[in-house]
Amino acid sequence: MKNRAQQLTLEQVIARYVQDCESGIPVDPEQLLQAHPELLPELREFIDGNAQFIEAAQAARDELAATCSHAPTNNDVLPTSPLASQPRPFQTSSSLALNPPKIFGDYAIEDEIDRGGMGVVYKAVHVHLGRTVALKLIRSGELASDEEIQRFRTEAEAAAALTHPGIVPIFEVGMLHDLVYYTMAYIDGKSLAEIVDEGGLEPHEAIKLMLKLCAAVAYAHRNGVYHRDLKPANVLLDKSGQPIIIDFGLAKNVNRDSSLTMTGQILGTPAYMSPDQAMGHTTVGPASDVYSLGAILYFLCAGQAPFSGPTPFDVLLQVLDRDPPAPSKLNRRVSRELDYVCEKALAKESTARYQSAEELANDLQKVLRGEPLDCPRARLAERLESWWRREPILVAHVCGIGATTIIVALSHWIRNDTSTAYPYRIGLLFVWLIASYVLQYWVMRARWRDVACLSWATVDVVIYTSLVAFADPPRSMLLIGYPMMMVASSLFYRKRFVGFMTSLCIAGFLILAIFVPQDDFRRLDFCAIFVSGLGVICLTLISMIRRVRGLSTFYEEH
Repeated sequence: MKNRAQQLTLEQVIARYVQDCESGIPVDPEQLLQAHPELLPELREFIDGNAQFIEAAQAARDELAATCSHAPTNNDVLPTSPLASQPRPFQTSSSLALNPPKIFGDYAIEDEIDRGGMGVVYKAVHVHLGRTVALKLIRSGELASDEEIQRFRTEAEAAAALTHPGIVPIFEVGMLHDLVYYTMAYIDGKSLAEIVDEGGLEPHEAIKLMLKLCAAVAYAHRNGVYHRDLKPANVLLDKSGQPIIIDFGLAKNVNRDSSLTMTGQILGTPAYMSPDQAMGHTTVGPASDVYSLGAILYFLCAGQAPFSGPTPFDVLLQVLDRDPPAPSKLNRRVSRELDYVCEKALAKESTARYQSAEELANDLQKVLRGEPLDCPRARLAERLESWWRREPILVAHVCGIGATTIIVALSHWIRNDTSTAYPYRIGLLFVWLIASYVLQYWVMRARWRDVACLSWATVDVVIYTSLVAFADPPRSMLLIGYPMMMVASSLFYRKRFVGFMTSLCIAGFLILAIFVPQDDFRRLDFCAIFVSGLGVICLTLISMIRRVRGLSTFYEEH
């Protein structure tokens, strides 16, 4: 049987090859050809043609640099021109943004700082002024579409319109022979993401930092600019400890045309994106940035993002349907008042959040000074709903185990059962409940989540199988629990989870069929039908998950 790598189509192999080359990952063409012998003729033709293309592109770039040089003897210098509407002829050359000259106009490029979805940022020195700057070039270079250029220009203009110590200043915006760029202040510091990864902050330090960040966001909102991509990686700390917001690539200026954002487009970083932004709403206002500020505060307090997952799709599902665990459950130094601030800032409904960055800052000031907050006590129904959104797996287990315990106890009482199996059943249910609370503690931690979920599935099947074994005959009706557990595992939208749970359920059933006497399910035909049924359910669930994930991938790419 062919392995997965051999089943890749020619388009997928070429796409992965081009992506690795653009990312700077070394790729040996001969090894690639050996890995895909079934695609050898077409793949060799592409690699040879691509090599000729790159050679011609380099020659064209050298010729362009020589033609446009400030000084006739310097091949590396490219002149700059204002960013304005001008003819943009198609050029058959590789992207200058991904492989820039050493001297770019008045700037000497030293090193690459960062690479994002829209642009590449370099550390550079302004030759005439002797000033170190961050130079950002549009990633798709000379081949950028009009919409990409307009987005890039909007980013530069949005940041340039703001003058605040907490917002990165823009120095120059220009175009160099169809290559759009702008320069901004070079911040010699680390991002909030790097600081937390290196050890984190004390809650009071996090609050002080967030107050400065709220002030910068409030200033931007007063000037009609919504960032829409606030996250720890987009906040740098300078040497004085001042947080500085960068990357206005998704910013919206209410004073300008917003036609670049269409209904249904999902723009931003899922883990720090508000639910209204995740649903593609075009009327995203200050409350969306407030949600992102709450997510950053949560990250600083808890040491992890409110939501995480292996793909953006998994994270978006949680953003829309789940509530994160309270930060105090992940960091005992976080107070109840700070929990409340995070909870309100991360509310699903925009009307339930702080309506401005100033309101969020006011409550943070009270927490910092130790003043009481106006925390209305939620009704019982609201608390139960919040618990369900925060810990749905645990709630399902508590309800299921509780209902089973009541049924077992009532049955024992009504029938006046004197069998010795009753204490074992109650004991197993009690162990199951305790294990659920312990495993929920690990599920809340992002780095252990997958292992905890798989362990939880194993505990569920083992204990449920033991309960069925201790039950009174006939036991065949109790087998409904196995397909129920399989269906529950599909709520993670992970094919691996469904396959793992199916294997456990089949193993549990076969153990019962072999070792438990005097029941119908020991018959060979019953076993074959039941195991086949579990297999069909598994394939159906995996097919559903594949379709949903396929749709999500389509919308991410478009």
